[in-house]
Amino acid sequence: MARKLVQDRLFRRRTNKVTRFNNDVAPSVERKSHFVTELNLFKRASREDWIRDGTFHDAVGGLLATAQLFAVMPVCDVTAKDPRRLHFSWFSKRALYTYVGLAGTAFLAMNAIIRFLMKNFNFNRLTTVFFYSYNLYGMYRFLLLARKWPKLMQSWYDAEQTLPQLGNVVDRGALAWKIKMISLLVITMSLTEHLISIIAAVYYTSDCPDIGDPVDFFFKSNFVFIFHYFEYSKVRGFFIKYINILCTFLWSYIDLFVIVTSIGLSHTLKRINEYLMKHKRESMTEKFWGEQRQNYRNICDLIQKVDDVVSIITMLSISNNLFFICVSILQSLNSHPTFVHTVYFWLGLIFLIGRTLAVSMYAAEVNDESKRPIEVLRTIPRDGWCLEAKRFAEEVVNDTVALTGMKFFNMTRKLVLKVTGSIITYELVLIQFHQDEPVEVDLCKMRSF
Repeated sequence: MARKLVQDRLFRRRTNKVTRFNNDVAPSVERKSHFVTELNLFKRASREDWIRDGTFHDAVGGLLATAQLFAVMPVCDVTAKDPRRLHFSWFSKRALYTYVGLAGTAFLAMNAIIRFLMKNFNFNRLTTVFFYSYNLYGMYRFLLLARKWPKLMQSWYDAEQTLPQLGNVVDRGALAWKIKMISLLVITMSLTEHLISIIAAVYYTSDCPDIGDPVDFFFKSNFVFIFHYFEYSKVRGFFIKYINILCTFLWSYIDLFVIVTSIGLSHTLKRINEYLMKHKRESMTEKFWGEQRQNYRNICDLIQKVDDVVSIITMLSISNNLFFICVSILQSLNSHPTFVHTVYFWLGLIFLIGRTLAVSMYAAEVNDESKRPIEVLRTIPRDGWCLEAKRFAEEVVNDTVALTGMKFFNMTRKLVLKVTGSIITYELVLIQFHQDEPVEVDLCKMRSF
């Protein structure tokens, strides 16, 4: 008996299999803690983990997992290969973490609003109110979007399966690579901007000989609207700074989400257009044009479904960028206390303008790609023209396929000129009433409240 147990133990160690009581051999199940299993931190990467299938769900999984670290999009199994594994639960760990972020952001927003209402009008205080209120609503909208995300990704996946299949590994990985590079660029720029703001605040303490603890100075000077009403402590300071980091990430992530969603939609249209380009000036059958028209209509329906759930987020992105560009250009007329503050201001303004242009151009690309099939349809030979081709051409020309901002406007290239004109108009009005606002608190003498 003992000998059999030893042999079974050696057999299991060599083959990772175990013999059941009925002498059947089955793989042994390695037991892990629930936390390690959920995060999948210690799993060795396999070949399948590096090979992409060309779907949007597979390409965007890493970005959504990163967003969940900042209490955004609490959807379970976002990195799973099969979109059917996606699910949402109000009581999951991700959702509970999001509730903490929502509560913290709501606390900061309420204190900013109270201080703004109790004091005389100050543009800096108004900017603080807008920043935290905007992020509070944005976090709430992403929580609602998380409920619809599994069903939306399943519809997106089903629509992609009807498209012409991608030929090789490089083509299947192109979408994921593009999304990863753009996400890395935006997140890196956002992190750099935030670090420079911290450096500017710390560097300012060198001009204040009476400052005792620079950490206390940093928290008190950056969160006046909190510690004016609540007693200061380092623990509270670090917690409020953590919530501030969540808001700073979300501030950039809203733009990034619109960019990535636009890239995914335009990529599906490109797959149709590239396939059509292979048959340019060829006489194809009516069945062929009927199939391509149906594929095009499936993607148009998908764009409509996506726009129904993300149009509010698109509107948030455009309105936020419009407001802060106007504020930043107006503040460029003010003097800055140090050179580091000047570098931080202009870097932030350039980054903000670049993000705004990226959102507009990538979103407009969806509309551009929806019009490209007409280039092929206009080259159909006379003997190849048929009823299905005519229907296809009429849909391409007459239908407006684009993302919208709450259905108020379409995201097209013309929008860039309209936004630019609006910024100039608002800026001219603001400049007429502009004057340097006095510093609300003498930061160098700021030891306690």
